[in-house]
Amino acid sequence: MPPAIELLPDRVTAALLGAAAGEALAGAAAGTRQLLDLAESIAAHGGLDEADALGRGLGSPPATGAAGLVLRATACGIASPLDRPRLRRDAHRSVRLAGGDEGTAITAIAAAVLAADLCRFDLDLSLVRLRQTLLEEAPLALHARLVALDRDTAPLCSGDPGSTLQVAITALDRTLTLPEAIEEAAGYGGDITAAVALTGVLAGARSALEGCDEEWLAAVPARARAEAVAALLSEPPRAGD
Repeated sequence: MPPAIELLPDRVTAALLGAAAGEALAGAAAGTRQLLDLAESIAAHGGLDEADALGRGLGSPPATGAAGLVLRATACGIASPLDRPRLRRDAHRSVRLAGGDEGTAITAIAAAVLAADLCRFDLDLSLVRLRQTLLEEAPLALHARLVALDRDTAPLCSGDPGSTLQVAITALDRTLTLPEAIEEAAGYGGDITAAVALTGVLAGARSALEGCDEEWLAAVPARARAEAVAALLSEPPRAGD
C-alpha cells in the first residue's frame, strides 16, 4: 500500500537534518543530539519507552532547558504523524520524564502536532488544526503564540518554550524552503538557539528536501546519523510489533 503522506521519508529526513543544520547555524548546542536519541528510541520500540529513554540520558533536559525539551518532543510528531493520540501522549511523557513542567509539556505537544501536520498541510491550515486540537487544554498565553508575528515586527526570542515556538512559526511564515527558514530564524534577536533548530524540524517536515542541494547537505553536521535515524523511523512495522 502506498504511503499515506507524500514524500514522508524525505520529510522525516529533512526534519532531522534541519534540526542539526539549525543548531549549527545558531552556533550552540540546542538539543539536537537528544532529539536524535529520542527518535532512535521511538523507532526501536514503536513509541516512547521510558526505560530505554532513561538509558539514553533523556531523563535530563538539554542545555537549552525547557525550550530544548520542546525541540526534542518533535521526534514524537515525525515518528507517528497520523497517530495523534500516540504522538500527544509520547510528547507529553518525554517532557515529564525529564522533569519539565506541565506548561512545557503542553507546548511540546503543540510543537509535535505541528510537525506532524506540516507533513500533510500548509502552515495556515496546520495552525488552524493545532488551535482546534489544543482548544480546551492549552492556556490562552500559548494560544496567543500559535500565530506568526506581523511581518513588520522584528522577532525577539525570550528563550522560553512559547516564544521559541512562535519564532519558529514566524520564520516558516516568511520563507518557503528549509535552508531559507533556518537562515531567517538565525537572524532574529534574543535567545534563538532552540528556535533555529525547531525551525529546521518544522521546515523540513513541511517542504521535505526542496531547496537542499548536495552542497548544503554536505555541510550539515551529524548528517550520517540524522539520515540513519530517519531511515529507521521510515521502516514499516515488523510483523508482531
